[in-house]
Amino acid sequence: MSRSRILCAALLLLAAPAARADDRSTEVLRYDCVTELARREMTLFANGTIRLRKGQIGNEWMGLAELSPDKMQAFLNRLSGEDLSDVKSPEKGPEGAWIEQCELRLQLPGKEPLTYRFGHFEPLPLNLSHVVRIADELTKKVRVVKEKDEIPVDYEPRRGDVLKRSGDGSRFRIMAFTGDNKGIELEGIDQPLELYVARDQLRKKFIALVSREPSGEP
Repeated sequence: MSRSRILCAALLLLAAPAARADDRSTEVLRYDCVTELARREMTLFANGTIRLRKGQIGNEWMGLAELSPDKMQAFLNRLSGEDLSDVKSPEKGPEGAWIEQCELRLQLPGKEPLTYRFGHFEPLPLNLSHVVRIADELTKKVRVVKEKDEIPVDYEPRRGDVLKRSGDGSRFRIMAFTGDNKGIELEGIDQPLELYVARDQLRKKFIALVSREPSGEP
């Protein structure tokens, strides 16, 4: 084998692992929605890995799923089929501590990167809403997410706090406290229930602080 061929072969061997590593870190689609305390973020990488992070900011759950090459190509085809050339981020809608603010970033092979920002309740252009729907489909493919969240050690309950109940994960909002301040009244968000829990039993009944009003008072 000639010296030039040996050199070419060596360069190809060095380049192959680098290309694979690049696919593992190259983001094709990222859909990131946050409130003041919580986040849900789905990222699709070029090698077909889906990463999901969600939960209380700084203490998110994380899960991974993998797309086969055929399924990855099918999603790329669907994303490429949406014409976003004239689509812009919508005008700002309602804002608040509990209203998600989202950022969607799309980087398809051979195309310029696109970024859109919008609130959860803002109407979206049709093609952009299709891309959001695809992002939601990818999110649902991450079946198992390890739960890491917990109520902070120094947590003091406030009116308006939203807590996640142990067992079924239902969300409840703190509505009031008893006169002696030893009991807490909570109202269900996901189901029409009212609960009364002793303050010293709160950590046994609930596993996470989901959101908090910035100006809430105990």
